[in-house]
Amino acid sequence: MNTNFHDKHHSLQTTAEHFIRIGRLLKQGYPLRTALTFIQLHVPAKIKQHYDEVLTLLESGYPVHEAFQVFSLPPSLKSFLYFFEQQGNIAEGFIQAGSLLVKREQTKGELLKLLRYPILLLWVSAMLIILMYHFVLPHFHSFFAMVEIPRLTSLLLLTLDLLPYFLFGAVTILLCGAFALWMRLKQSSPAKRVRFLLSLPKGKRYVQTSITYYFSYQLGHLLAVGLTLQQALSLFNKQDYLPFFQQECLEIMHQLHQGHSLAQIVQEKPYFRKELGFVIANGEKTGYVAHDLFHYSEMLYKEMEDAVQRLLKVIQPALFVVVGGIIFLLFLATMLPLFQMVGGL
Repeated sequence: MNTNFHDKHHSLQTTAEHFIRIGRLLKQGYPLRTALTFIQLHVPAKIKQHYDEVLTLLESGYPVHEAFQVFSLPPSLKSFLYFFEQQGNIAEGFIQAGSLLVKREQTKGELLKLLRYPILLLWVSAMLIILMYHFVLPHFHSFFAMVEIPRLTSLLLLTLDLLPYFLFGAVTILLCGAFALWMRLKQSSPAKRVRFLLSLPKGKRYVQTSITYYFSYQLGHLLAVGLTLQQALSLFNKQDYLPFFQQECLEIMHQLHQGHSLAQIVQEKPYFRKELGFVIANGEKTGYVAHDLFHYSEMLYKEMEDAVQRLLKVIQPALFVVVGGIIFLLFLATMLPLFQMVGGL
């Protein structure tokens, strides 16, 4: 993997650890400025400069979540600082954002470890194929031009001749299609992007779980600190880190004004898990809707973690099967003409 990727991975991992440390210092009673100054004592000059910028922005009156824009974090994690700052519990916001970032980077690291060896084998296979086309295949053509060969061998040689053009065409079509799709999605609204992801056979469940987890987690925390449902949804609408929730929560607020219940609204939304409506309805009956939402979000997070681990366990064996198939075809393409040559002697 390239150096830039490793540098970025290390930088995010370091930022995550700093966020957790800042949150713990705040919980111990340190003012934010003191906590940031303490962190600066243990960081390289480049990161220290980032914290200097944060301190300058805080002194200028910027909210915490805006001051930390100088750090390259995913929008979903920046939103944690926003929501917890609105709750008056920014210490927990730092800890949660840092913890999620640590787990995210750990998953990336596990994926890279799983891909490293199969990618090396693919590279070696590609080198062998190039050597075969440059050195072995021309000798086969020279020999078989002087003798009569079976139809199977002739077909195999023709396939080998056309294979590079086929692969080049297939890769070009895939890249052009992916680029066109990326441009189209980039110009689409967040709701259209989500609808597209929901249309994917294997993507629907994961997208629903991710959206439901984030919504139930943040809404549960906001209701737990005493905000009304309208106030909580209004905070979703005011944030600009996640445009999808910004638009959808505005629509939910309109439907609430029309007399619909929240449980009924989320039940009809295709991007929420169906159980969310039941969780909200049951919480409204018992008076523990905030607690139920938070508990439900923890279950969803555990489910997502398990799904990622299952996927990681499948990826490496699947890649080994692909590499093994390529090596077998390479062996077959080399040995069949060779056997024919030996038989013709």
